[in-house]
Amino acid sequence: MRSLAPERLEDESVYRSVVLEDVDLGGHELHAVTFEGAVFREVNLSGAVWSHVRFVDVRFEQCDLSGARWTDTSLLRVQFTDCRLLGVQLPEALLQQVRLTRVQAQLALGWKVDTKALWVEGSDLTEATFMEARLPGAVFRDCTLRQTDFRGARLPGADLRSSDLSGIRIGVPELQEVTVEEVQLPDLAHLLGVRVQALDAPGE
Repeated sequence: MRSLAPERLEDESVYRSVVLEDVDLGGHELHAVTFEGAVFREVNLSGAVWSHVRFVDVRFEQCDLSGARWTDTSLLRVQFTDCRLLGVQLPEALLQQVRLTRVQAQLALGWKVDTKALWVEGSDLTEATFMEARLPGAVFRDCTLRQTDFRGARLPGADLRSSDLSGIRIGVPELQEVTVEEVQLPDLAHLLGVRVQALDAPGE
């Protein structure tokens, strides 16, 4: 791999086997670019406005994408590890074989994203939005999904076990074929108008 200086990034270009490390691309604008076999390490991408960008076999390590807006984006075999994705916007993005590990993605916008083989682990997605997203077979393991919005999403075969579902925003139709644990059922009971309460012991 060769190092790529940020000033060499140009619209309508293809970059293969490159490394961007410890560079500042905050607020950077980019259009119609492909990254293949690339590594982004400790890169500041906060507020970056990228459109029609394609990522193939790419790793993001300890990067900051807070407030970034990526439109018409495609990600194939992409990993995000220890990254900040606070308020990141990926409307209608295509995500295939994407893995997120220990990311901070509160208030992230994944409206109408289309995913295949999505795996999210040890991550905080509080108040993130996945409205009308396609998330078949998605796995959310040990995640915080407090007030995360899945309304209108398609979740057949999704696995939410071991995640915090407090205040999750999801409808009964979206829960069809979703796997959860028994301990999570009280967080979902309100969807049916059911109150879960332990029976008092005799004499109490």
